[in-house]
Amino acid sequence: MPERTVAVQGIEELCHAFRARVPDGPAPDAPGLPVIVALGPRGSGKTTLLRRLGRQAANRPHAFYNFRSAPPRRPHEVAGRLAYGLSQRIRHQPALLFPRLTLGLFVVDPELSLDATDRGRARRQLRQALQGPAAQPRAAADHLTGLAEALKDLNLATIPGIGLLASLIRQPPRLPAALTRRTGFAWYADERRPALEALIELNQDAKDEAGHAAVDKLLCRAFLADLRDEYARRERDRNCLVLLDNIDAVGGREFLELLVETRSADDRPDPLLILATASDARDVRSRPAEEASPADWESGIPRLRHHSRWRWYHVRIPDLVAPETGRLAAQMPVSPPEAPPLIHDLTLGHRWSVRQLLDTAAALPGPDGETVSRLRGMLTEPSRLDRTILDHLLAGLADEQRETLVTCSAARELQTALDAGVVDPDSYDALRDGFGTGMWLTAPAPQDATARGGRVPDPPDSRALQPPASRPVLHPWLRLLLLQELARGPRNRWDEVHDALRSWFRRSHHDEHRIDELYHALALGELDEVVAHLARRLGQLPDTDAWLPELYAITAAPLRRPVEPDRSASLRTDALAQELAPESFGAHRALTVLVAALWLASDPRNRLPAARPELNATIGAMLRDLALHSHPARVDLRHEAEKYADRSPTRPYR
Repeated sequence: MPERTVAVQGIEELCHAFRARVPDGPAPDAPGLPVIVALGPRGSGKTTLLRRLGRQAANRPHAFYNFRSAPPRRPHEVAGRLAYGLSQRIRHQPALLFPRLTLGLFVVDPELSLDATDRGRARRQLRQALQGPAAQPRAAADHLTGLAEALKDLNLATIPGIGLLASLIRQPPRLPAALTRRTGFAWYADERRPALEALIELNQDAKDEAGHAAVDKLLCRAFLADLRDEYARRERDRNCLVLLDNIDAVGGREFLELLVETRSADDRPDPLLILATASDARDVRSRPAEEASPADWESGIPRLRHHSRWRWYHVRIPDLVAPETGRLAAQMPVSPPEAPPLIHDLTLGHRWSVRQLLDTAAALPGPDGETVSRLRGMLTEPSRLDRTILDHLLAGLADEQRETLVTCSAARELQTALDAGVVDPDSYDALRDGFGTGMWLTAPAPQDATARGGRVPDPPDSRALQPPASRPVLHPWLRLLLLQELARGPRNRWDEVHDALRSWFRRSHHDEHRIDELYHALALGELDEVVAHLARRLGQLPDTDAWLPELYAITAAPLRRPVEPDRSASLRTDALAQELAPESFGAHRALTVLVAALWLASDPRNRLPAARPELNATIGAMLRDLALHSHPARVDLRHEAEKYADRSPTRPYR
């Protein structure tokens, strides 16, 4: 079973707190219940969270519906499926009945045909249909087919013992005729028309596309009215719970927005708590899961409720933190001690990916002495593990959208690829609409010693460097996988895309974007140009604090081939320095090796073992050499070198 983190526990407690707030009568001023939306990218544990909450709510009315796995359905059809799930018979619990919704669903059934040209005949047809044996039940085969479809929609079809469960579930519209007539008819009637006339109009609206919105709205009202009546009729100790997965799939938000609108039109609170999940944040304001609470939601409710946005409560599911990754590794039969810190640094705690990499690390063959090289090569050919993970994270994305995202990954900021013209605007818009990039976008992380395996003293250094980017960037884990895809042949577009980005920065405000231009120059392997710039700036800039941000920002550039499993990072540093920058290696040896080492250290796989990152000794030595032999004012580079000194033991992961 996936780990129960502090954040997941917070969402569970939030859900339990709202479920316990059962309305005990009319309360016009009460805010009612929110629609809680748990936000996270694919693989963040959203479905697991819902299933866990479903198990915890098993002894009270609840329903689970996945908009991605179910076929597209209109809102009133989704309401019918949820009523179906909520009406399960549960021991020691009175079953929920839905007479209003049941009657409405029966009337809008496509098989019920009423004469639209003769009102009198239509009334006779409707009376006959309602008074027929068991309201004209379907043939046995049709009934079982409908039952199977409903069970599948509610994700119940694979549960052991489903045959017994099916026999305990009420299937709308089969309710006692007396209850349907007494409650349902009374609800559909109004001052201007009797119930039969209203139901005939409902039947006609269902057959006319122009009337579909009215049908959906009315039956969603019936769904909520039934729930309110059931809780008023019999005392209950918990609100009913509806769990909706993937509301950003077709029909999801449409259903929820209509339900929220319907709820807002009635002053009375209803007993329906909805917890939904989404991978697309849609630029909404959200709260970290660990800070979510009923009090926090209520604090955001406006005094004048002119709109219904306050009824939504968006909560972010965070990635695992390092100790949680370590605890997960400790549960596995075999896990190399170097695996948890490396996997956390690579994935930044993305839940599904952490599990995949931990499983892979546990199965790596070879003697213990080769642990580091085996872990370093975990995401390289021929295993193709990175492609397997990428396929999962990008599931549902069209080939063209995926290709656009691969191209965008070359840019430090996602939108730069569009600004520079390396992707087509229409393709970029299609990617943004279809991918829900909001949950895979993050604030840029500072590029400093801590990003390359160094350790800033505690309390944090006051001279911490600012992020080189200002707009959102791709999640580093997803970007690493996309960049490896960009570099693969025969469609290797690495040089083409990075050269186009470098040329764009060169054309637009050359001095202002010089660092970005050199970032892509380094990605192309042009180490001599980078070292020449940094050597010149070392003498020009007034102090070291102005030089270090340029050094770290440029050396954050991606590598076409990030790791060589059978070659240590230290040996590769010297080889890169001599091969890619022969001139600089002779004239500025310390700076050339420093740039090459920091460039390699931008990938966590080159920073093994975690307790004593391999490249730290080289980086520290080159910084000290520069402090002694470069510009006299740069003697404080020794302070930066100290950040790469050995400080065992490493930070705990278990």
